[in-house]
Amino acid sequence: MVLLCISSAVSMLFPTIMGKIIDTANPEKTDVPEGGIEKQTKIFGIPMPSTIHIFSKDVATSVFYGSLGVIFLIGAGANFGRIVLLRTIGERIMMNMRVNILGKILLQDAKFWDYHKAGDLISRLVNDSTVVARSVTQNVSNGMRSLISGFVGMGMMIAISAKLTAYMMIIFPVLLFIALVFGRRVKRVSRDIQSQLGSLTKVCEEQFNFVKTIQSFNNEKYEVGKFKKEVKKLYNLSIFEGKLNGVFYGTNGFIGNTFLLFMLTLGTYMVRQGNLSLGELSSYLMYTTYSATSVYSLSNFYSELMKGVGASGRVFELLRLKPSIDPEAGQILNVNGDIVLKHVHFKYPTRPHDVIFQDLSLTVKKGDHVCLVGPSGCGKSTIAQLLLRYYSAESGSISANKHALNDVNIKCYREQVGVVDQEPTLFSGTIRENLAYGRKDVSDEDIWKVCDLAYCSHFIREFPEGLYTIIGSKGAQLSGGQKQRVALARALLLGTKIDEDTKQELMDREGSRLFDSEGRTLLGPSILLLDEATSALDAHSEDAIKNTLNLRGEANLTTISIAHRVSTIKMSNIVVVLDSNGNIVEQGGYYELTSKPDSELNKLLRKDMEKGSVEIKGKKQSIEDL
Repeated sequence: MVLLCISSAVSMLFPTIMGKIIDTANPEKTDVPEGGIEKQTKIFGIPMPSTIHIFSKDVATSVFYGSLGVIFLIGAGANFGRIVLLRTIGERIMMNMRVNILGKILLQDAKFWDYHKAGDLISRLVNDSTVVARSVTQNVSNGMRSLISGFVGMGMMIAISAKLTAYMMIIFPVLLFIALVFGRRVKRVSRDIQSQLGSLTKVCEEQFNFVKTIQSFNNEKYEVGKFKKEVKKLYNLSIFEGKLNGVFYGTNGFIGNTFLLFMLTLGTYMVRQGNLSLGELSSYLMYTTYSATSVYSLSNFYSELMKGVGASGRVFELLRLKPSIDPEAGQILNVNGDIVLKHVHFKYPTRPHDVIFQDLSLTVKKGDHVCLVGPSGCGKSTIAQLLLRYYSAESGSISANKHALNDVNIKCYREQVGVVDQEPTLFSGTIRENLAYGRKDVSDEDIWKVCDLAYCSHFIREFPEGLYTIIGSKGAQLSGGQKQRVALARALLLGTKIDEDTKQELMDREGSRLFDSEGRTLLGPSILLLDEATSALDAHSEDAIKNTLNLRGEANLTTISIAHRVSTIKMSNIVVVLDSNGNIVEQGGYYELTSKPDSELNKLLRKDMEKGSVEIKGKKQSIEDL
């Protein structure tokens, strides 16, 4: 504020200085009182010689120009400091705002993501936060500068000629009314533009993510057309905003220039009448221009402020978000025990009329490997999402180790649960960065151990850069099977502590290959969820993974898998069959269920066989083979 006042004050000095200098060119304006002693004029305390020659060696002239130079230099320094300080404050506000928004977004549950698209959130995070930050820093500074210049200019105009200023006051209410009407319209249009930017970002992000699918269907032209439609909407809104700006600034310019011409004519008349000097008229007209520019800038300030208000609604909507699951609530509890779902009723928030589970009850014993099978859409993946606490059951209860999941701290709970999806999420970066995503301080030795258990060490070693190989966005440089094994290794690396007797037994038989340097098992967390996690593996790789999953059972760690492949189903010791309504219709061991000709598992496998999806080593199986 101090820097703003200094720079504004120096700027407002110039018209007065200019007027005084102009008057020195008019001998009739040189004041010489009786006695012949010339009266010395001062400008803000600076003695001013009666006649000024720019190349004069007169001391008074040198002091005058030197003093003005110092003042202007101070003004320039203040202006520099103001701009740098404002930029620093603005960037800091923007940085903190973006960090806070992202923090709020990442704490939201799956329900939030069902209703919000990534593209729109990115637009709010990047574009809207920029508009808001600029609105409350640079724009506010410009507004304050205009306000100061306007008031000082008006005061100086009154001091020079109150009569001219009285005429000048006629125009201000008109300009103020125009600015208010314009500002309201701009606020609405600005919000529409920011919203459309979000839609455009959403479409663009989706197209970049699915570029291979687009190319495989030869749909490049269609996608360009879809993008063009969104760009066209943004174009139309921007053109409308441009027309509003054109009308506003054109109207203000016309009124201002017309009135300035009137003031010049009236001022010239007053000079001829001897009521004003030529220098005073020049100063007055400059102050008039400054004041008019201030009003113009204040109008612009108001319109930019309305843009900021429009964008702030979208930003503060995110900043006000509260996660449905408080990350700080709940107790720090061990969930390595039986998992019990009792009378669970659930439907997705976006599909309120589509009930997934009406009365689901299921018990998974500690150390078991349970495989969920059933037709597509029966709720297998939904069980995994409920166990991950992405969603909460509407009624009924879910517990682990006799602790209701709602009573367990969400961060503590998820540290004890690992998940591997059919299409794993790998981040752009190195293999090591992806493997160590859940444990940043892990050693290379422990990473190689877990890579052996996930059967991915051999292909990683074949890369020239090994663990430090860049795998591209979403692991694009890896095959489907390689991505699944890297994702499995990442989950296994989370590890957990097991009881000493079990640990010693495994150490005696397997050596230290199953444990890290801290004594934690490298067989994954207490609960491991596998959603078609081995669907892209060949038979040899799948056998190696099966051995690792068997070791998890020996370590009393629980595994829940979702599968359609017979080879994957066979890995488990308990098979749970769901029907299309989400009801459990059968459960038991694989061989126990397939030995019954009319079992639900056999019926399901028979349907899959008819579709040609039940295969081993490229050959379809009969039920008898199974």
